[in-house]
This record gives sequence, C-alpha cells and structure tokens, in this order.
Amino acid sequence: SLRALARALIPSLSWRHHGVGVLQGYVSEGGTVEVRVHLWRPDLVKPGIAVSGAIHDHRFDLVSHVIAGGIGHDEWFAQPSADGDYETLTLTHARAAAATKFHGPVLPTGERFRASCNPLYIPEGNTYRFPASCFHRSTVPTFAVTVVEKHDQSSTPARVLHPKAKPPVMAFGHDITQSLIADVVQQALA
Repeated sequence: SLRALARALIPSLSWRHHGVGVLQGYVSEGGTVEVRVHLWRPDLVKPGIAVSGAIHDHRFDLVSHVIAGGIGHDEWFAQPSADGDYETLTLTHARAAAATKFHGPVLPTGERFRASCNPLYIPEGNTYRFPASCFHRSTVPTFAVTVVEKHDQSSTPARVLHPKAKPPVMAFGHDITQSLIADVVQQALA
C-alpha cells in the first residue's frame, strides 16, 4: 500500500536535494508526524560528503519504510573523549536553511569523540526506526525509494559528526539540474 501511495504522490511532490544522495519530497508537514518520500541514487551523493559530512543525528525520531531497493544504514556510536578524532557541529534544519539561504553549520559544539560504526543494510520490504540524537549515515548502494516518518520533532539542533582533520561537506547550499531530478523521479515511477 505504501508503494501505491508513493507512486501516486511522486509526480506532484516538490523535491529538495540532500547531499547524502537523496531527493526529499514532503507528503505532509507541520503536524505531530511529518511524512516524506525519499528517492535515493548514487549519483545524488555530493562529492566528498561520504568522507566528512554524512554522519549526522536528527531532532526527531525516524521511522523509514524501504519500499524499493535497499539502503545502507550505518549506526555510529560516539563516546566523549578529550583526544577523540571526531567533533560535532550543530546545524540549521533544512527548512530554515532554505528560508534563510544559510546552509552551513550553526557552530562547532566544542565536543570531541571517539567514534565507531556498525554498518547495516535495510532491504526492500523492511522498516527501521532510529531515535533522535543518535548518529547514523545513510549509504546508497543502488536506487531506492523510502517513505519516512518524523515523530516527536524538537527544536534542538541536529548535529554532524565528522573527522576533526576533515571539515565536513554541507548537505545543502548547492543546486542540481532539473534534468537529473526528472530522471530520478522517472526511475522511481518505473
């Protein structure tokens, strides 16, 4: 039923590109639960973001339904450490960034971490849940479509966890061609 719903909605959605490799289209906004359709494809990954900038947390609890393809879901565990190799930046959330044309970090938090990764793969037909304020990175091994629910959204800024020695590539603040968006949307419909 989610596949049929997504297929019916995809042609009418407005798409925002997120540099981790996804087009995001809002189905519903502003309520207690917000819903988006995500279209994932490797050529949507912004150069350099996989090395630094893709590991992030959310200001909401995430529920993601993988309705086509599959998604890499790397869970990152960050332990505070004065000599850690990772640090964090707080972010302006995407809608505020688009409204103000500010797409970079709000500020470094001054926190340092040691970090480790548990790589997972979520295939088509599965749903995963991920809590607010925990770090993860989505990877795009192939084309995928997900329907995402955002629950219990707070005003706490999201963060990017990145290697201290490598400034992060920001996920927003760039343009992609309309022809690329149209191609991804057509692949999703197919």
